[in-house]
Amino acid sequence: MNGINIVRPSFNRAGLVKGHDYFKGSKLVVPESQRDEYAKKYNSKRLIVIPDENDGNIAKKRNWILRNVERPLLMIDDDVSSMLMGEGKKIKSNGEWKYNRQIILQQERVEEVIINGFNLANDWGCVLWGINQNEDGRNYQQYRPFSLTNVVLGPFMGHLKHDLYYDERMGTKDDYDMSLQVLNKYRKILRFNKFSLACSHGDNKGGIVGMRTQGKEIVYCEAIMKKWGKKIIKYKIPPKKMGDLLNGVTNIPIAGV
Repeated sequence: MNGINIVRPSFNRAGLVKGHDYFKGSKLVVPESQRDEYAKKYNSKRLIVIPDENDGNIAKKRNWILRNVERPLLMIDDDVSSMLMGEGKKIKSNGEWKYNRQIILQQERVEEVIINGFNLANDWGCVLWGINQNEDGRNYQQYRPFSLTNVVLGPFMGHLKHDLYYDERMGTKDDYDMSLQVLNKYRKILRFNKFSLACSHGDNKGGIVGMRTQGKEIVYCEAIMKKWGKKIIKYKIPPKKMGDLLNGVTNIPIAGV
Protein backbone atom coordinates (compact mmCIF):
# COMPACT_ATOMS: atom_id res chain seq x y z
CA MET A 1 0.00 0.00 0.00
CA ASN A 2 1.54 3.27 -1.15
CA GLY A 3 0.87 6.94 -0.47
CA ILE A 4 0.67 6.65 3.31
CA ASN A 5 0.25 10.01 5.06
CA ILE A 6 1.94 10.23 8.46
CA VAL A 7 0.82 13.19 10.55
CA ARG A 8 1.64 14.29 14.07
CA PRO A 9 -0.84 16.59 15.83
CA SER A 10 1.16 19.18 17.77
CA PHE A 11 0.33 22.10 20.05
CA ASN A 12 2.69 24.52 21.83
CA ARG A 13 5.69 22.26 21.21
CA ALA A 14 7.77 24.15 18.70
CA GLY A 15 11.32 22.83 19.16
CA LEU A 16 10.10 20.16 21.60
CA VAL A 17 8.65 17.57 19.20
CA LYS A 18 10.11 14.11 19.77
CA GLY A 19 11.23 11.83 16.93
CA HIS A 20 10.81 14.40 14.16
CA ASP A 21 13.77 13.03 12.22
CA TYR A 22 13.08 9.43 13.25
CA PHE A 23 9.67 9.39 11.52
CA LYS A 24 10.80 10.43 8.06
CA GLY A 25 8.22 12.09 5.88
CA SER A 26 5.87 12.80 8.77
CA LYS A 27 4.17 16.19 8.97
CA LEU A 28 3.25 18.26 12.02
CA VAL A 29 -0.33 19.49 12.22
CA VAL A 30 -0.26 22.86 13.98
CA PRO A 31 -2.71 25.75 14.61
CA GLU A 32 -2.43 28.80 12.39
CA SER A 33 -1.53 31.08 15.30
CA GLN A 34 1.56 28.94 16.02
CA ARG A 35 2.71 28.56 12.41
CA ASP A 36 5.60 31.05 12.60
CA GLU A 37 6.88 29.59 15.87
CA TYR A 38 6.99 26.09 14.38
CA ALA A 39 8.45 27.33 11.08
CA LYS A 40 11.48 28.65 12.98
CA LYS A 41 12.24 25.13 14.23
CA TYR A 42 11.08 22.85 11.41
CA ASN A 43 10.96 22.84 7.61
CA SER A 44 7.73 24.57 6.61
CA LYS A 45 7.17 21.85 3.99
CA ARG A 46 6.63 19.45 6.89
CA LEU A 47 3.90 21.56 8.47
CA ILE A 48 0.15 21.26 7.95
CA VAL A 49 -1.53 24.41 9.24
CA ILE A 50 -5.15 24.32 10.37
CA PRO A 51 -7.52 27.09 11.50
CA ASP A 52 -7.33 27.87 15.21
CA GLU A 53 -11.03 27.10 15.63
CA ASN A 54 -10.33 23.49 14.61
CA ASP A 55 -7.60 23.17 17.25
CA GLY A 56 -7.38 23.44 21.03
CA ASN A 57 -9.16 20.13 21.56
CA ILE A 58 -7.34 16.94 20.55
CA ALA A 59 -10.51 15.18 19.34
CA LYS A 60 -11.54 18.19 17.27
CA LYS A 61 -8.05 18.32 15.76
CA ARG A 62 -8.03 14.61 14.95
CA ASN A 63 -11.44 14.97 13.29
CA TRP A 64 -10.12 17.79 11.11
CA ILE A 65 -7.29 15.49 10.07
CA LEU A 66 -9.71 12.65 9.25
CA ARG A 67 -11.74 15.02 7.08
CA ASN A 68 -8.85 16.72 5.30
CA VAL A 69 -5.95 14.26 4.98
CA GLU A 70 -6.22 11.37 2.56
CA ARG A 71 -6.00 7.79 3.74
CA PRO A 72 -4.21 5.55 4.45
CA LEU A 73 -3.45 7.85 7.34
CA LEU A 74 -1.26 7.31 10.39
CA MET A 75 -1.49 9.65 13.38
CA ILE A 76 1.46 9.61 15.81
CA ASP A 77 1.64 11.81 18.90
CA ASP A 78 4.34 14.47 18.96
CA ASP A 79 5.86 13.12 22.18
CA VAL A 80 6.71 9.74 20.61
CA SER A 81 10.46 9.52 20.06
CA SER A 82 10.73 6.06 18.46
CA MET A 83 9.21 2.64 17.97
CA LEU A 84 10.27 -0.32 20.10
CA MET A 85 10.54 -3.99 19.21
CA GLY A 86 10.59 -7.00 21.50
CA GLU A 87 11.29 -10.68 21.04
CA GLY A 88 9.53 -11.88 24.19
CA LYS A 89 12.31 -14.22 25.21
CA LYS A 90 14.60 -14.56 28.21
CA ILE A 91 18.11 -13.17 28.12
CA LYS A 92 20.97 -13.53 30.56
CA SER A 93 21.98 -10.34 32.34
CA ASN A 94 24.61 -10.19 35.11
CA GLY A 95 24.38 -13.92 35.52
CA GLU A 96 20.57 -13.90 35.86
CA TRP A 97 17.89 -14.83 33.37
CA LYS A 98 15.48 -11.96 32.81
CA TYR A 99 12.80 -11.07 30.32
CA ASN A 100 14.20 -8.64 27.80
CA ARG A 101 12.91 -5.13 27.51
CA GLN A 102 12.04 -3.91 24.06
CA ILE A 103 14.78 -2.31 21.98
CA ILE A 104 14.55 0.70 19.66
CA LEU A 105 13.50 -0.27 16.16
CA GLN A 106 16.14 0.77 13.64
CA GLN A 107 15.03 3.83 11.72
CA GLU A 108 15.42 2.15 8.35
CA ARG A 109 12.83 -0.46 9.39
CA VAL A 110 10.12 1.98 10.51
CA GLU A 111 8.71 2.57 7.03
CA GLU A 112 8.65 -1.18 6.41
CA VAL A 113 6.67 -1.85 9.60
CA ILE A 114 4.18 0.92 8.82
CA ILE A 115 3.62 -0.27 5.24
CA ASN A 116 3.21 -3.86 6.43
CA GLY A 117 0.73 -2.69 9.06
CA PHE A 118 -1.51 -0.99 6.52
CA ASN A 119 -1.20 -3.87 4.04
CA LEU A 120 -2.13 -6.50 6.63
CA ALA A 121 -4.99 -4.38 7.99
CA ASN A 122 -6.32 -3.99 4.45
CA ASP A 123 -5.95 -7.71 3.71
CA TRP A 124 -7.76 -8.66 6.93
CA GLY A 125 -10.54 -6.13 6.43
CA CYS A 126 -9.56 -3.92 9.37
CA VAL A 127 -10.23 -0.18 9.15
CA LEU A 128 -7.97 0.65 12.12
CA TRP A 129 -4.62 -0.71 13.26
CA GLY A 130 -1.99 0.10 15.84
CA ILE A 131 0.64 -1.36 18.14
CA ASN A 132 1.06 -2.51 21.73
CA GLN A 133 0.32 0.08 24.40
CA ASN A 134 2.91 -1.20 26.88
CA GLU A 135 6.66 -1.07 26.29
CA ASP A 136 7.49 -3.77 28.83
CA GLY A 137 8.96 -6.69 26.86
CA ARG A 138 7.26 -9.18 29.16
CA ASN A 139 3.92 -8.30 27.58
CA TYR A 140 4.93 -9.63 24.16
CA GLN A 141 4.18 -13.31 23.62
CA GLN A 142 5.93 -14.92 20.66
CA TYR A 143 2.96 -17.16 19.90
CA ARG A 144 0.53 -14.22 19.70
CA PRO A 145 2.10 -11.56 17.43
CA PHE A 146 -1.27 -10.05 16.52
CA SER A 147 -4.61 -9.39 18.17
CA LEU A 148 -7.96 -8.37 16.73
CA THR A 149 -10.08 -7.60 19.80
CA ASN A 150 -7.92 -5.10 21.71
CA VAL A 151 -8.02 -1.31 21.64
CA VAL A 152 -5.27 0.77 20.06
CA LEU A 153 -4.68 4.30 21.36
CA GLY A 154 -4.00 7.83 20.19
CA PRO A 155 -0.19 7.82 20.24
CA PHE A 156 -0.22 5.53 17.17
CA MET A 157 -3.41 4.96 15.15
CA GLY A 158 -3.51 3.88 11.51
CA HIS A 159 -6.77 4.73 9.73
CA LEU A 160 -8.02 3.14 6.54
CA LYS A 161 -11.35 4.14 4.99
CA HIS A 162 -14.22 4.31 7.46
CA ASP A 163 -16.99 6.75 8.35
CA LEU A 164 -16.31 7.18 12.09
CA TYR A 165 -15.09 10.29 13.92
CA TYR A 166 -13.69 10.99 17.37
CA ASP A 167 -16.33 11.85 19.96
CA GLU A 168 -15.38 15.33 21.17
CA ARG A 169 -17.42 14.86 24.35
CA MET A 170 -14.91 12.24 25.54
CA GLY A 171 -12.00 14.69 25.95
CA THR A 172 -8.72 12.82 26.46
CA LYS A 173 -10.56 9.46 26.23
CA ASP A 174 -11.35 10.10 22.55
CA ASP A 175 -8.84 7.44 21.47
CA TYR A 176 -10.36 4.74 23.69
CA ASP A 177 -13.76 5.76 22.35
CA MET A 178 -12.60 5.55 18.71
CA SER A 179 -11.35 2.01 19.26
CA LEU A 180 -14.64 1.04 20.91
CA GLN A 181 -16.57 2.58 18.03
CA VAL A 182 -14.55 0.56 15.51
CA LEU A 183 -14.90 -2.69 17.46
CA ASN A 184 -18.62 -2.10 17.86
CA LYS A 185 -19.23 -1.47 14.15
CA TYR A 186 -16.50 -3.41 12.34
CA ARG A 187 -15.82 -6.08 15.02
CA LYS A 188 -12.03 -6.03 14.76
CA ILE A 189 -8.90 -3.89 15.05
CA LEU A 190 -5.45 -5.08 14.01
CA ARG A 191 -2.84 -4.65 16.74
CA PHE A 192 0.82 -5.60 16.32
CA ASN A 193 1.83 -6.89 19.75
CA LYS A 194 5.49 -7.10 18.79
CA PHE A 195 5.91 -3.33 18.61
CA SER A 196 5.33 -0.49 21.06
CA LEU A 197 6.38 3.13 21.52
CA ALA A 198 8.95 5.16 23.41
CA CYS A 199 7.19 8.33 24.49
CA SER A 200 7.27 10.96 27.22
CA HIS A 201 3.63 11.72 28.05
CA GLY A 202 4.35 12.85 31.59
CA ASP A 203 7.24 15.29 31.30
CA ASN A 204 6.99 16.89 27.84
CA LYS A 205 5.70 20.45 27.97
CA GLY A 206 2.80 21.59 25.81
CA GLY A 207 0.14 19.43 24.18
CA ILE A 208 -2.62 17.99 26.34
CA VAL A 209 -0.15 17.47 29.20
CA GLY A 210 -0.38 21.16 30.07
CA MET A 211 -4.19 20.98 30.12
CA ARG A 212 -4.58 17.67 31.97
CA THR A 213 -5.87 17.83 35.55
CA GLN A 214 -7.29 15.14 37.81
CA GLY A 215 -10.66 16.87 37.82
CA LYS A 216 -10.92 16.93 34.03
CA GLU A 217 -9.76 13.32 33.76
CA ILE A 218 -12.46 12.19 36.19
CA VAL A 219 -15.10 13.95 34.07
CA TYR A 220 -13.84 12.23 30.90
CA CYS A 221 -13.57 8.83 32.60
CA GLU A 222 -17.14 9.11 33.82
CA ALA A 223 -18.32 10.22 30.37
CA ILE A 224 -16.88 7.24 28.52
CA MET A 225 -18.04 4.77 31.18
CA LYS A 226 -21.54 6.23 30.89
CA LYS A 227 -21.45 5.93 27.10
CA TRP A 228 -20.22 2.32 26.89
CA GLY A 229 -20.94 0.90 30.33
CA LYS A 230 -18.53 -0.18 33.04
CA LYS A 231 -18.59 -3.75 31.78
CA ILE A 232 -16.89 -2.54 28.58
CA ILE A 233 -14.50 0.08 29.98
CA LYS A 234 -13.76 0.95 33.59
CA TYR A 235 -11.61 3.40 35.53
CA LYS A 236 -10.90 3.42 39.25
CA ILE A 237 -12.87 6.33 40.70
CA PRO A 238 -12.05 7.83 43.11
CA PRO A 239 -8.45 7.31 41.99
CA LYS A 240 -5.52 6.56 44.26
CA LYS A 241 -3.10 8.00 41.72
CA MET A 242 -3.24 9.83 38.37
CA GLY A 243 -2.40 6.63 36.52
CA ASP A 244 -5.76 5.19 37.57
CA LEU A 245 -7.39 7.82 35.35
CA LEU A 246 -5.10 7.38 32.35
CA ASN A 247 -5.34 3.65 31.73
CA GLY A 248 -8.77 2.18 31.24
CA VAL A 249 -9.53 -1.50 31.78
CA THR A 250 -11.45 -2.81 28.77
CA ASN A 251 -13.47 -5.97 28.37
CA ILE A 252 -14.43 -6.45 24.74
CA PRO A 253 -17.27 -8.98 24.33
CA ILE A 254 -16.04 -10.26 20.95
CA ALA A 255 -14.71 -13.77 20.56
CA GLY A 256 -11.19 -14.14 19.22
CA VAL A 257 -7.60 -13.18 19.96
